[in-house]
Amino acid sequence: MKVFVTSDIHGRFNVLNKIIEFVKERQDIDCIILCGDITGDHVFSYFYELEDKQYEDYKIIKDKLQQLNRKVLFIQGNHDVFTVDKSDITYLPYCKTESFNNFIAIEYVNFLMYGTKREGNEQDMICRLSKLNIDNKSIIISHLPPYKCLDKANNGVYYGSGAIRDMIKEKKPAYFFCGHVHDSFGFKKLHNTFVFNAACNKITTRGWVVNLETAKYEKVIL
Repeated sequence: MKVFVTSDIHGRFNVLNKIIEFVKERQDIDCIILCGDITGDHVFSYFYELEDKQYEDYKIIKDKLQQLNRKVLFIQGNHDVFTVDKSDITYLPYCKTESFNNFIAIEYVNFLMYGTKREGNEQDMICRLSKLNIDNKSIIISHLPPYKCLDKANNGVYYGSGAIRDMIKEKKPAYFFCGHVHDSFGFKKLHNTFVFNAACNKITTRGWVVNLETAKYEKVIL
């Protein structure tokens, strides 16, 4: 299986359109993976207004990607507060397709922002990770990177999770795809795990094409 992984489009439909045009031209791509922060931040006075505006973003994004006739998987990031449709099997936690059984979503973040159920601290992260059935064949789709691995922002701060880094050291999943830190797009190998930060930024649309069978990968800048 060959996947195109990207992240942090933040409701920028010009970015989404570039991704769609790229995938249309690449018949070898089987699946598109979005590692969170897919909807816009928007100006709002009340939280429900943000939820409603993001839900409209989500519907547009879903409709556009469905036109590609490729498999799509996404997770939510710390900026995504919209409610996912219960019937949406492109949302990885709702995906029951057998060929994707080894794909595992990690949507938790180790800080508080909106007070969602996906927020907490490092101790919460340790607890949540312990409940996941991760092994060396697992393909992790996460929003947050591991600590000190593709998580350094331009201000010099590392925004990744130590709990995630410890999990990778112990479980050694095959692949770890993430985003969140827009300044650390890149690839590294961490304890035999292939780690990709696929975050777009405000200027550049980008991602990775990865062959999950051969571990060959290609950087994509659009």
